[in-house]
Amino acid sequence: MREKLPGKEKLVKPKLPFWILIGILALSFFLNFWNIGQNGTGNAYYAACVKSMTQSWHNFFFASFDPAGMVSVDKPPLGLWMQALSCKVFGYSGWAMLLPQALAGTLSCLLIYLLTSRYFKKPAGLTAAFLFAVTPSVVLVSRNSTMDMQLIFWLLLSVWFLMKSIDTGKWRWLLVCGVLVGVGFNVKMLQAYLIVPAIIVTYLIFAKEKFWKRFAAGVVAAVVMLGVSFAWVAAVDLTPASERPYVDSTTNNSALELVFGHNGVERLTGQDSMNDGKKGSAHGNFSFNRFDGSGSRNSAKSGTNFRIPGNSTVGPAGRTDDGKGQMMGRQQGGGGNDIGTASIFRLWNDSLYGQGSWLLVFAIVSLAVCLSWKKLKQKDAAQRSLVFWGMWLLTAGVLFSFAGFFHAYYLCMIAPPVAVIAGVGLTELFRFFHWRWVAPKTAEPQAEQFPEATGQTTELMQAVPASKRFRLQEVRPWILLAGLLAGIIFSIIYVYQYASVSGWLVPLILVPCIAGIALLYIYLKSAQQEFLRVAVVLLVISMLAGSAYWAWTPVQTVPNATMPTAGPSRISEKGGMGVSGGQQGGEIDSGLEAYLKKNYQEGSFLLTTCRSSTVAQLIIGTGLPCYAYGGFLGSDNSLTVERLKALVAEGKVTYFLLSEQNGGPNGGSSSSLTSYVEQNAKKIDPSKYSSSSTNGHSAGTLYQFTKS
Repeated sequence: MREKLPGKEKLVKPKLPFWILIGILALSFFLNFWNIGQNGTGNAYYAACVKSMTQSWHNFFFASFDPAGMVSVDKPPLGLWMQALSCKVFGYSGWAMLLPQALAGTLSCLLIYLLTSRYFKKPAGLTAAFLFAVTPSVVLVSRNSTMDMQLIFWLLLSVWFLMKSIDTGKWRWLLVCGVLVGVGFNVKMLQAYLIVPAIIVTYLIFAKEKFWKRFAAGVVAAVVMLGVSFAWVAAVDLTPASERPYVDSTTNNSALELVFGHNGVERLTGQDSMNDGKKGSAHGNFSFNRFDGSGSRNSAKSGTNFRIPGNSTVGPAGRTDDGKGQMMGRQQGGGGNDIGTASIFRLWNDSLYGQGSWLLVFAIVSLAVCLSWKKLKQKDAAQRSLVFWGMWLLTAGVLFSFAGFFHAYYLCMIAPPVAVIAGVGLTELFRFFHWRWVAPKTAEPQAEQFPEATGQTTELMQAVPASKRFRLQEVRPWILLAGLLAGIIFSIIYVYQYASVSGWLVPLILVPCIAGIALLYIYLKSAQQEFLRVAVVLLVISMLAGSAYWAWTPVQTVPNATMPTAGPSRISEKGGMGVSGGQQGGEIDSGLEAYLKKNYQEGSFLLTTCRSSTVAQLIIGTGLPCYAYGGFLGSDNSLTVERLKALVAEGKVTYFLLSEQNGGPNGGSSSSLTSYVEQNAKKIDPSKYSSSSTNGHSAGTLYQFTKS
């Protein structure tokens, strides 16, 4: 670091906060990237897409699932572009695909520090960054090929420019904010707009210009945001359908439909085919069910099936069947799509709590305590920041509390506001107890002795006589302490449900909490600062022990790549759905793969079948063109009998795999396609391609077309 002096520059030794920040960022990257190779290629659906994207610019731009450019994936391209570019630089591999998410997680941690310390001093910034780094869902998505962490990075960057626009009064930074939200839209579509209400409220309330100017600036920024957001969508829909892949998870081959359908309304209503058209159902609004060490609920015995919410059956191998022969992957600790019934308590149920709700109670209490109506009217910068993070938390919290369909790892979206607000509340709490004994040593306490984040100390000291200052000032810290203890109690109750770890983790949470409270009491009686320092350390350990361990589990074990969750219930699980090395539901066996590669005909698809899950590993392993005409859900309308006839005549369709999944759960055109294949193609004797390891079971029946 350099310090500018008149006529020269002087090297300045970095101070302690700088090194603490470096340590937190190093911890973040360690959690996000250490031993990432154990995850293989991660989510096979996206890994196959990345493989295809590296083969041509056409596939790259349209985010084609298959090398032939027949069907896209069900997400916008930006996050996948980053993964494909990483593979271009480092070679196609699992860790190269996961690197962008790991980097985004650590860079997001840095942005959390910068955004917090800018208005609440460095201790609050460091605390918030650390809390973010050890949030389980943050570590989980930073190590997975889903693009949520890339989205969070772009959104946090947009927040920086929002605050800069308000601080400087310059429109151009608000426009940059709009551009970055639009960039985030091109990572995960409407999920990026979760922060838009917070941006609108914060800018309209706190910008310095007259209201009509604020409104005009907001309109211009919104136009820019929408323009950037829908640029790729427009490019896809304006391209003739014959010149691009079919848009996955749509009925009319439109990217706009994908935005507002599969990735929009269906998420709110829960009408998603992967969930059999049913809303996520669960246990009671606020209930915990005990798990044994194998991840089975209610001590289910090995070798037996047991029921879980959503009418799914979990067998001895830990895989589920949706009742239609479709293997859905493991239900880990209430994972999968077991998200609970819609209610204001949903984020505390046993499926979601461990992913991102450990500090939620304390964050809510901190927000309520630290907001000051008087400072809000003065448009205080720190209060502005709290309003923004509070609005982000409120919007995301309401969505996840009442939405019909989402995955548990989506809770990473509440991690930034929870980390910032809890970080501010935590530093506020312990600064008070420090000032509680420092202040009486001077005739008139100064704000520097207790630089509260909200500035309310000075406000209260000026408003009341010195003899009554402590009495009034002590209300907020005790509320904060009660919120902290409530959060710890919740974590103890939750951890107790996991028999495999509760024996040592519950004491690790409970004992430091009791000791910390005892030392805090001694400190208040003796005014010895050493007692306060130790009490702080013990209470922080108690507060974060459960969250930190849950965050460690994705590093320790291989998560389910398709529906990942953090938590100890998956300690014994390997090779779940979508994990390289494990067989997905409907995925072809090794015998069929070997047969197809041996008989592959140049210019033809290696295999044509309904679902992308069937051919994903084929694409990853061979890079050869495969056609999954039904897409991810198996319900796409990309193939008709007439189109199939034309492809057969062109010699592109040779081997066609029929299975129970053809046409998806809603049938689609499966009947006519099945009839045509059975009547016009030669059925291959299963003994020629079935692997002995499958005991005669295959993903379907193989047929061969001969070019006419």
